[in-house]
Amino acid sequence: MNILGINLTEKIKESLLENLDGDFSFESSYTNVGDYIENTKYNLIVMDIDGLEELDKTKTVIKEIYENQSKAIIVALGERATLDLIAWAIQLGVYDYLLKPIEEDEVIKIIEKALKDQKLKAEKLKKKETPKGTVIGNSPKMVEVYKKIGKVATNKIPVLISGEKGNGKKAVAKSIHRFSCLKEKPFVSVNCTAYQKEFLDRKLFGYEKGNIFESQVEQIGILEKGYGGSIHLGNIESLDLTLQAKLLGVLQEGAFFRVGGSKLIKTDIRIIATTSVNLEELIMNGNFIEELYHRLRILEIEIPPLRERKDDIPLMIHHFIKRFNEEFSKAVKGVSTPAMKKIMRYDWPGNVRELKSAVKSAMVLSRGRSILVEDLPSNIIGNKTTKRRGDVQDWILSDWVEGEIQMLQGSNQKDYYGNIISRVERELIRQVLEVANGKKVEAAETLGITRNTLRTKMNNYNLD
Repeated sequence: MNILGINLTEKIKESLLENLDGDFSFESSYTNVGDYIENTKYNLIVMDIDGLEELDKTKTVIKEIYENQSKAIIVALGERATLDLIAWAIQLGVYDYLLKPIEEDEVIKIIEKALKDQKLKAEKLKKKETPKGTVIGNSPKMVEVYKKIGKVATNKIPVLISGEKGNGKKAVAKSIHRFSCLKEKPFVSVNCTAYQKEFLDRKLFGYEKGNIFESQVEQIGILEKGYGGSIHLGNIESLDLTLQAKLLGVLQEGAFFRVGGSKLIKTDIRIIATTSVNLEELIMNGNFIEELYHRLRILEIEIPPLRERKDDIPLMIHHFIKRFNEEFSKAVKGVSTPAMKKIMRYDWPGNVRELKSAVKSAMVLSRGRSILVEDLPSNIIGNKTTKRRGDVQDWILSDWVEGEIQMLQGSNQKDYYGNIISRVERELIRQVLEVANGKKVEAAETLGITRNTLRTKMNNYNLD
């Protein structure tokens, strides 16, 4: 759960930290509110509006927060008690307005009630919705995958899911959990490539109070949050040997120590690992522990690439069109025959992820009820085919750089390196801050730079 606090007293902050479980971000003012609500979706926002003196300014800020965080529970605190402000805020969607002074315990009670109300609402909606991340396909190869999901779902033995990048390994992991005896328990997922070693260690195992950056609170890790349920470890090959050994210990002993801790913590979880590389080659090169490999692949599912099951493509496109029609408020009915021919001839090196991205892009560009050839990305149409080699990310990057160079040539700009690298660096920092939920210490660690360097770059790129 992502929690944002704005202009809160230290007592309120401490109360939130002590009573709620989640990733916290605290901001001291509303000066750049648009920046820190733009890139992270929050479950709960607690805001003291006394930092906003003018009524119109207060309304503007609350509206901006709500429009960017419409699914968040918003609890406002303040000393003002005007009908114009409070009735308007509640009508907009703010869950509650708490008149100050108010005890910290009362704030927590109201927040807990809000979270309970939201959970009940979500459960009602869940019954009506198709689960996200559903595995799609009716080809013979996918039927075999479905059979394996059904077989492995009946127990808690670790599972290894392998296959090329972008072919839906996480969706298969979710399906295993959804059909298993653990379906009422947590499903917790972590991408092992998203964090540096030290932070990933703390993310998985948690840490004790006072041991990391003199933290004033202890933090439970994913292995505790997922107790009784399933832990999905994406890109398992990214774990270094030290973390591999610790994970092997968890599988062998069913227990672990928090970082900096001395108390043995029992765990009851199912590990579902995914990889897009050949782990046996890593073992031969000394980069993966053989015993961990055998522990993980007691049950193994290999997902075939999309080019080997093209019969599934029309069904997937139908699913994506339905989803994006709702997201973009469109009424696209399908794909024209010439466009479908282009789609079926393409080999889809980026697999399902690339297909989804292509449909999304085409629907944004489409002006009618059907996706036409001209709506499709150029590589699918057949333009510049000589450049479509290697990993999909490589040629996407290649096309982007080519486009930037052409634009710079048109503007007589000579500093190609500075312009292009600065755009890449800004986007990298923005996305890492989003993954870290705005926490600068974690973001700096992930980027491999100091916090001061991060702060300087954020100022340079207007990311504060």
